[in-house]
Parts: sequence; structure tokens; C-alpha cells
Amino acid sequence: MKKDILVFWAAALGTTLGLCAILFPYAAVPAATLSKAKTPQPMESMADLDLGKDYGTVSVTDLVGYYIENPPAPKSASAQAEAPHRFGGC
Repeated sequence: MKKDILVFWAAALGTTLGLCAILFPYAAVPAATLSKAKTPQPMESMADLDLGKDYGTVSVTDLVGYYIENPPAPKSASAQAEAPHRFGGC
């Protein structure tokens, strides 16, 4: 009985590792894409973003400028303290 368990365990592990080795090249990111992702790109070279029917197409430069001019308001301590604490249960 113990031998059967060990054989099954070894076969399952071998099959899993074999499938991982065979399928890894299909899941890996190409080296050129990886190096481009690690290199910062200037925002002027990025494509415009479609923000839906309400805002239309907006450039990244406009989005960054809007964020700099209108930063998000920091959360106040009272707003965090007033949040209800909910615990699971019936």
C-alpha cells in the first residue's frame, strides 16, 4: 500500500513538472517586451486614452496635468473613525 502511494506521488509530481517545463515558453514574456516594460517611457509618446462617452479621448499629458492641478483630497481622521465596523455572522 505504501509503495502504491509513493509511486502515485512520484508520477503526479513528474507529470506536473513535465507539463510546467513544456508549457513555460508559451507563458513567459519575451525578453524584448520585458526590457521595454522596465524602461520608463515619456508620457508624450503614450497613446491617448478613451475614457468612455462622458469624457471621450484624453491625452496622458492632460490627465497628468489635471492630477497635478487637482490632487485627491486626503482622508480626514474623523471620516475614517466614523466608518462602521461590520463583523460577519448571522
